[in-house]
Amino acid sequence: MASKPRRLNPRRALALSIGLSALLYLTFVLLADHRAVLAALNRLGPTALAGIFLLSLLNYGVRFWRWQRYLTALGHALPRWRHFLYYLAGFTLTVTPGKAGEAVRSLYLFPHGVPYNQSVAALLVERLLDVMAMSLLALLILTVRPDYAWLVAVAWGLILVLGWVITRPGWPEQLRNWGRGHRFSQQLERLGRMFESAAVLLRPGLLVFGLGLGLLGWGLEGVALYWIAHDLGAPITLATGVGVYAVAVLAGALSFLPGGLGGTEAVMGVLLVAFGADGATAVAITLLCRLATLWFAVAVGGLAVAALSLSGPPSAEAEQLRKAMDDDA
Repeated sequence: MASKPRRLNPRRALALSIGLSALLYLTFVLLADHRAVLAALNRLGPTALAGIFLLSLLNYGVRFWRWQRYLTALGHALPRWRHFLYYLAGFTLTVTPGKAGEAVRSLYLFPHGVPYNQSVAALLVERLLDVMAMSLLALLILTVRPDYAWLVAVAWGLILVLGWVITRPGWPEQLRNWGRGHRFSQQLERLGRMFESAAVLLRPGLLVFGLGLGLLGWGLEGVALYWIAHDLGAPITLATGVGVYAVAVLAGALSFLPGGLGGTEAVMGVLLVAFGADGATAVAITLLCRLATLWFAVAVGGLAVAALSLSGPPSAEAEQLRKAMDDDA
């Protein structure tokens, strides 16, 4: 009798993902001139250090505002503070290809009556508008470094294709027609509902709103990169700093590596050197920027998960609503 395949424990998978990412970072630091890096880090004062983490927190708040507006547009109203914790909890799995692991927040939203197809649709639109925002911010340095224009072109190609698929008229109904009499009819029905929800969130008013907040939120993290570079003596302007951050994050996203690790750091370091930073300072800037953006997000997400665990499950009313939605999810 064949033994049953072992399932990978979700917590173990998360620990493995974060552990491998930390190992990559450690290797990156050890390969650099660590003495020069530490000297550069010492030049960054506590005020600047607190400021860059504050900019990341502001970014999370702005993006949550967008997320909450999406859920409201889909007909859901959740307790704001608890909903904010749900949103932050998704950051524990930011270190996944395309940040797909952030879909874990769907598990928190489901007991409140939010079907999986709607929360995943909101995540899909969120990722789409993030790439759009980054592509626009990347234009800030293409006049100086046109050799990265292909990266923006690829990103916009993906945006247009995905946007067309999501908003294509009659697409959900076509999926349902394909599913009639098919063993995957239920899955195709849910996929059709997801595309319907995503199309709602890409209507002109919400599209402009979501893109505007995406530009603001990610622009703040670009400002953090500029702040770090300025304090460490790198001769770059604010526009260049924001553009460098956007191009580097785009490169990491299109690599489909967990959290963009490797690709983002490499492109960010190369661009910083190209704009006048010495090698050790470029490494220090890159590490600090990723600490204040990527790793800080993972830490905040972990704290949100802990807070949700301590606060207990959602209300009994939400649990009853979840049971009522089993056939609709």
